[in-house]
Amino acid sequence: STMRRAVDLTDEDWDFNFDVNARGVFLTNQIVCRHFLAEGQTGVIVNTASLAGKVGAPLLAHYSASKFAVLGWTQALAREMAPHGIRVNAVCPGFVRTSMQDRELIWEAELRGMTPEAVFAEYVSQTPLGRIEEPEDVADVVLFLASEASRFMTGQGVNVTGGVRMD
Repeated sequence: STMRRAVDLTDEDWDFNFDVNARGVFLTNQIVCRHFLAEGQTGVIVNTASLAGKVGAPLLAHYSASKFAVLGWTQALAREMAPHGIRVNAVCPGFVRTSMQDRELIWEAELRGMTPEAVFAEYVSQTPLGRIEEPEDVADVVLFLASEASRFMTGQGVNVTGGVRMD
């Protein structure tokens, strides 16, 4: 994804985000559900949404919209598949330390007239647990959602944000 002011977004920016985030989830979920139903199997699907899918993110309107779509799809599919024993949830990470986020730090810093270090420090200061999340933090929640321990959860968008978003 790229960071741009909403008024500067192109059709290509919009389409790319929806193709990867919303359409990709739709197509993979559909194939998995068809398989589960054809085989009479129960199962679990864990989609990747985002904190930006719960709260619109400045400079990422196109990304936020695509992740809102993932959450709406997750809830609708969860209701449709529940009678078949298929659970559908989503994980909603915040700022995760990855190479993608490193690029976004640079973009955001440029757009806001700050240094990447200042943007990073701002993110840490907004996180009640006092650090940026690691990929393993998200993976642990995905494992929980895929496990029997979450057997009575479906249609949820589970925040993994270190407390940035609490609901």
